[in-house]
Amino acid sequence: MTCVIDANEGIHVSRHIIELLEFQDPYCTWCWGTEPILRKIKEVYGDQVKILFKAGGLVEDLDEEITTQWLEQVPQHWLDASERHGMPVDVQVWQDLQGEFHSTYPANIAYKAAQMQDPELADRFLRRMREAASAERRFIHKREVQVELAKKVGLDSEKFINALENSSAEQAFYEDLEEFRASGSKAYPTFIITNRQGKRVLLSGYRSFEFFERIFNDLAGDELVKKMPEATSENILVFVHKYNKVATKEVAEAFDLTSQQAEEMLKILESEGSVVRKKAGNGYFWLLSIRT
Repeated sequence: MTCVIDANEGIHVSRHIIELLEFQDPYCTWCWGTEPILRKIKEVYGDQVKILFKAGGLVEDLDEEITTQWLEQVPQHWLDASERHGMPVDVQVWQDLQGEFHSTYPANIAYKAAQMQDPELADRFLRRMREAASAERRFIHKREVQVELAKKVGLDSEKFINALENSSAEQAFYEDLEEFRASGSKAYPTFIITNRQGKRVLLSGYRSFEFFERIFNDLAGDELVKKMPEATSENILVFVHKYNKVATKEVAEAFDLTSQQAEEMLKILESEGSVVRKKAGNGYFWLLSIRT
């Protein structure tokens, strides 16, 4: 669904040319699949496009909102989605979670606890939760896992826990959820894209970079300047260093390569000792070698 919303008086507009707000859930596989697109937007447009996240809240109660066959349905959905979006998934996590996982809300609330402390670190925390849930078989609904990931991205664990325990993060989550529901969308992810004049486009569901590009051009025209990264070994190493851990699909998307071409270039860098790969479900993550 795409919906154009007219400009309104008093609307807050970022100093950036375009503001891209995503309503998401850390467990949503299509949100995970959008990560290569968002990283390409960052590479091509830089600070001209400001990317923000809010919590959408995918499922409050799995037992009530998904049929009793969900343990069979969700893994297949993840695999089907992975075939399309190209990001790695490990569906064994759904067997591991059997009997103890009932809601995606705790992971959303954890993101809000991080965001209340430091928005930039919160975005790194969100990425780590997405990696952990989708491809590392981690239980991101559990407090101990949330605290561990929060500490690893540099968040203050005491402040993080306090926000979870005093209900402030939960309240912030429900404010996001109310805003998401008010948008009229029921799809994940949902985007609200806004230009400097306050004109907005509501965009629901998984979309390609080219689709976002058309929306940006409609909203900003000649204001935006694109810088398409060249697919060289040096640039790929810079990309891996910048994001610390990348999937093959993310390299392919950023540098306009097929996944096979991206993997071949990454394997050459691996043979040279520049990067190492880490198995991640049905794919790989790539990291800089400690020797680099």
